[in-house]
Amino acid sequence: MMRANPLLAIYHDLVARDQLQIGDYAQAIRDARKQQEEAFHAGQEIRRLLFNHAEFIDKLLQHLWHETGIAQHQQATLIAVGGYGRRELHPASDIDLLILLTETPGAACGERLSAFITLLWDIGLDVGHSVRTLDECLETARSDQTVITNLIESRYLCGNEALFQTLRASITPTQMWDSREFFQAKVEEQQKRYEKFGDTSHRVEPNLKEGRGGLRDIQTISWVTHREYGTMSLQELHEKRLLEYDEFEILREGRLFLWRIRFALHILAKRKEDRLLFDYQRSLAHLFGYTDDTDNAAVEAFMQRYYRTITELERLSDILMGIFRERILTLHPAPPEMLGEWYQKRGNLISVNSPDVFVIYPTALLEIFLLLQMMPGVTGLTPDTTRLIRHNLHRIDAGFRQQARHRQLFIQILRQPKGITFVMRLMNRYGILAAYIPAFANIVGRMQYDLFHMYTVDEHTLLVVRNLRRYSTAIGAQELPLCAEVFRTLRDPELLYLAGLFHDIAKGRKGDHSELGSHDAYAFCREHSLNLHDASLVSWLIRHHLLMSMTAQRKDISDPCVVQEFAGIVASQSRLDCLFLLTVADIRGTNPKLWNSWKQALLHELYHSTRRLLSNRTVQSHESTLLIEEKRNAALEQLLQEGFTETECLTLWHKLGADYHLQHSVESVLWHTRHILTEAPLRTPLIHIRRTLSGSSNVLFVYSRDRDDLFSRVVSSLEQLNLNVVQARIVSTTDGFDLYTLHILGSDNQLIISDTDQQHIIQTMTENLEREKPYYSTHRKPRILRNFDVATRIHFSQQPEKNLTLIEINTGDMPGLLSRLGEAMDGLGIRVHNARINTLGEQAQDIFYVTTRDCYMITDEVQQTQIRQALERALQVS
Repeated sequence: MMRANPLLAIYHDLVARDQLQIGDYAQAIRDARKQQEEAFHAGQEIRRLLFNHAEFIDKLLQHLWHETGIAQHQQATLIAVGGYGRRELHPASDIDLLILLTETPGAACGERLSAFITLLWDIGLDVGHSVRTLDECLETARSDQTVITNLIESRYLCGNEALFQTLRASITPTQMWDSREFFQAKVEEQQKRYEKFGDTSHRVEPNLKEGRGGLRDIQTISWVTHREYGTMSLQELHEKRLLEYDEFEILREGRLFLWRIRFALHILAKRKEDRLLFDYQRSLAHLFGYTDDTDNAAVEAFMQRYYRTITELERLSDILMGIFRERILTLHPAPPEMLGEWYQKRGNLISVNSPDVFVIYPTALLEIFLLLQMMPGVTGLTPDTTRLIRHNLHRIDAGFRQQARHRQLFIQILRQPKGITFVMRLMNRYGILAAYIPAFANIVGRMQYDLFHMYTVDEHTLLVVRNLRRYSTAIGAQELPLCAEVFRTLRDPELLYLAGLFHDIAKGRKGDHSELGSHDAYAFCREHSLNLHDASLVSWLIRHHLLMSMTAQRKDISDPCVVQEFAGIVASQSRLDCLFLLTVADIRGTNPKLWNSWKQALLHELYHSTRRLLSNRTVQSHESTLLIEEKRNAALEQLLQEGFTETECLTLWHKLGADYHLQHSVESVLWHTRHILTEAPLRTPLIHIRRTLSGSSNVLFVYSRDRDDLFSRVVSSLEQLNLNVVQARIVSTTDGFDLYTLHILGSDNQLIISDTDQQHIIQTMTENLEREKPYYSTHRKPRILRNFDVATRIHFSQQPEKNLTLIEINTGDMPGLLSRLGEAMDGLGIRVHNARINTLGEQAQDIFYVTTRDCYMITDEVQQTQIRQALERALQVS
């Protein structure tokens, strides 16, 4: 029995009044939205909420149509289209309308139509509308599949009903857009949509409408079904045997779940919103009953449910679109080509020979993916085969996994010369990976509530495998020549793929995911007949998969001690090669915004330095002495040729200290020396900018007389210019000057190439260093960062051999971070000698090498506590 629509009581109460004003209508709409929100929170069934809203708007529009006098003009018809036409009307959805006319309206009718639309906006309805004659509408529909789609789901509201029926009769498949033409257009539209939204629904802020497996995919299925079978009902898909009953239930329940999320999003955002932004994820989790906020557990559990729902819907969408392709496009199918005993090739797809193949021969659940890799011109599996795989996943049990043939097949898949990424993605989408590697099931759809990891863990894992595989391609060699060169030397690339597959497999489990994953991987490798050495290599790579990125980004890799320590852990060239390749693939697969030329340069430098050390096995202290001597002699040779004297060069370098040559490249030494010897006697500050030879970053050179607030002035100026500091080296001379060498990138993490931009940087920096009062930047905290509350942690350590104290600051990223820290350190009498600047998503991890103003280490615990408290106060966001 149909329940009464409570919103109609609001409507009837409204129209019973005399002399209605705009405010009366607007209040009724607000009352209806409030009632809908209360009903949602009370657990009202979502389909009923959407229908009730659409019915309320129907009544309101019909009333206003008559009140504005348009009903007098029989030439006009009011039609609901789009989501409103489907009665899928969420709280802030657009009211999509078509005003259909028999002919171009006269002045009186035109004025009334204009007044009608204006009134709808005035009372608070977000209206999307078009006004067309029947001929104009049909002409547009013939050439625009978006228009014909809107008309397919159109619904009569009021006006000339005969005109509406004429429209409906004129857009049937026999008149325009037959099912074949319509399906092809929808497939093309779907592919473009996937490309626009990243070709994956597994991003941390997904679009539940437009992404893979989202509402738009379900709508596409309904539209194609209507064009082919004359119905929009998903129930019809089951009745026509296109969907099995359990698949129909998954599709129906999945749509209801997405509808509920979208409804809640509109309530939370107070506007139309289809993206699950960080701003709303925690509130959504609570609304859906996830209340454990320990370590973001509620958000991550809710989002995992979302991603797993989307994956199921994506799988069903693939099946249905495949079935449609067979039935609609394949008019005269070619006879299948037999592929051995169990398989056949149908066009460019592979299928099993009979529905019971996976029952009789469960090995086919893996073997068919190896066949996909080996068959040229094949693009996937037939829909029926995909469905059979899903029904037979339970056959991949402990006994299946223990069979030597199956273990051999899995390793064979990883050893193929092509198609590894392709089949791994299919195996994940169809549930094979989670069934064959039970630990993998835990990371399917698992997200991490931060800005560092852009994808779910399973999606990130497959991207890492893709990036590793890409090294062997021509495109990969062009993108990353060194990685491609190193990859070509690998004896067994499949070991690297296994490391990629397992490196994050323990995410979400209690304990160190690197340690736990290394144990999982070792056991898997030994079970799959890899020898002790190979299994140990894979296990070692997973245990240390973060080592190289952390060393390159958070330590001073110009220091031979740092390289020596890293090399001591790596120990062999083969480990170094694999770790380097895995590290690059991991960073590039975590978040595209994280990878830039600077990080590439750091990893290259660490790789080459370690490689030299592993081959030479030089004693560290001897290595440092030799390196300083080599750099000094190389620079001196060039400068003497340019007319500088040995005395003036050595005098300057002596003032800059013993570590100067160790910390700076020959290129930088030449650059500094030329400008200081030529220009410093005449003026300071000196400021120059150039690109590194590798093109990894811009380098800013600042030479100025020392002053207590110099560091904060420099970093504040860079923040004013919206520049990113990736490394800062600061050297103090014995005669009262400071030399800053700052590696910087633009706001988009790209090089600053324009001469005009470079000159603007120099001019702004000069003005700020010369002005009486320092400039301190102020910015609003970006929207996305406001959702993360990262605790500030400050740690002190010492480098007695260099007379330096290290202050490691882990805190939430924020506007003006460096200038806040710089101002605080200036006030504390701290001299900054070096800095490592690193931002990982919403978290800043900066290391400052400091002393007191008198160049003493800061070892007193009371003083450290005072510094910590002062820095924490500086980092408090008002």
